[in-house]
Amino acid sequence: MSHTVAPPFFLHRLRYRAFVVALLSAACSAEQPLVPILPGAVTGSQLAATAFTATVDLQRRAVVIAPPVTGGALSPTALLAGNDAPMLSLLGGDVVRLIASNVRFSALGAFAPHKVRVTFDVTIENRLPSLALTVPTWPEPPVQAVIIFPFDYSVTSAQGGVRGTDGNSIDVALPSVGRVTPSSDWNGTGAAGSGAPYNFFAESSCGTSSSRTCFRWVAYGTRLEPTGPRESRTVGYDVDASVQQFRTRILVAADLVPATTIMP
Repeated sequence: MSHTVAPPFFLHRLRYRAFVVALLSAACSAEQPLVPILPGAVTGSQLAATAFTATVDLQRRAVVIAPPVTGGALSPTALLAGNDAPMLSLLGGDVVRLIASNVRFSALGAFAPHKVRVTFDVTIENRLPSLALTVPTWPEPPVQAVIIFPFDYSVTSAQGGVRGTDGNSIDVALPSVGRVTPSSDWNGTGAAGSGAPYNFFAESSCGTSSSRTCFRWVAYGTRLEPTGPRESRTVGYDVDASVQQFRTRILVAADLVPATTIMP
C-alpha cells in the first residue's frame, strides 16, 4: 500500500512566501490576478486532492468540513511553476477554511418522496492576510464570482457503527445503501434558474442533470478580502431515508490578488 507524504511545513511556508512576493510584485504595475497555468488532462483524483470533505451525519444531525489532506500534485498554493504562477484556481486549506453552520434536516418527503433534505450554510474564511480571493481563471466559472461546487458525494458507514478518535473506526464507502443528490439549494447567484448543473471541465452543455463534469454550484462575491466580512451561502442535498451518513467533496474556485487592506 502506498502513502502520499505531505511536504514539510517549512516547504509550504517557503512556497507561500514566494507566491506572495510574486503577487505583490505584479500589483506594482496593475492589480490583475496572475494567470494560472491551464491544465491539459486533469484526472478526478488530482481534482479530489484539492477538495474539502464535508461529513454529514444524519443521526447526530451534524456537519463537519475538513480541509484537503495534502496539497496534491496540482495544488495551486502548494506548488509554483513557470514564472511563479499558480497551477490552478482550485484553492486548498492553506488558503481558505470552509465552515459549516445552521444545519437543518427536513421531514421525510417534505421536498422529494422518501427523501430527507439536508441544508447547511458554508462560510469561506480567507486565511491569507495579504491576498484577496477573486474570480477564477480555471475552471471557467458560470458567473464572475468566487465559486464552490460539490465534486462528488458518497454514502459512508462506520465499522460496527462506532466512530472514535483513537484510529479504530474505519469508514467504508457503500454506494448501494442509498442515494445522495445535490438539491436546488445550490442556487448559484440566487436568481431564478441559477445554480443549474454547469460543465466546469468541458465545453459541452449539461442539460438538467449532473454528470462527471457537470455540477450544481453557488457564487460568493467577486472579491473576498482578508479583512472583509465573511460570506456564507446555503447548500443542500436530498438524501434517501436509508442513509445515515454521507460525505461530499467540495471544490473552491478562485484566483488570488493582492488585498486592498492587509490584515495586521
